[in-house]
Amino acid sequence: MTKAIIVYGSTTGNTETLSKSVGEGLKDLGVEVLVKNAAQVTPEELKDYDGIILGCSTWGDGELQDDFVSFEEEMGKIRLDGKKAACFGPGDSMYPQFCKAIDILEDKLKECGAEIIMDSLKIDGDVESELEKVKDWGKEIAGKL
Repeated sequence: MTKAIIVYGSTTGNTETLSKSVGEGLKDLGVEVLVKNAAQVTPEELKDYDGIILGCSTWGDGELQDDFVSFEEEMGKIRLDGKKAACFGPGDSMYPQFCKAIDILEDKLKECGAEIIMDSLKIDGDVESELEKVKDWGKEIAGKL
């Protein structure tokens, strides 16, 4: 069975909510999914999964959410060759660095050798109204794993 991990960092709960919807989409197509907060997982654990999906909100001037700061730094020590990956997160397009954290994580995955299999999903504003779209995005990922 194909296995995927969704690692998220969430301060207000929006990214956690999005993570659950991505996971539902993956599960609907038969992927075994683990959803974990970035503070409760190590980058080394990513090696155990076929698919790696990272979800992070953007803070300040285009910075990673707090739970992802050390996680992203530690990712530089591992190789993810042969792994398939995608990134998502909420943001606010009123800020000049809209969803910049997603770009940072996507670049780090590429640097580690992972293959980005989907365009990143950037949710602008209210996440609740986008949950069906997010779930469909998860299904698309499942079809590419």
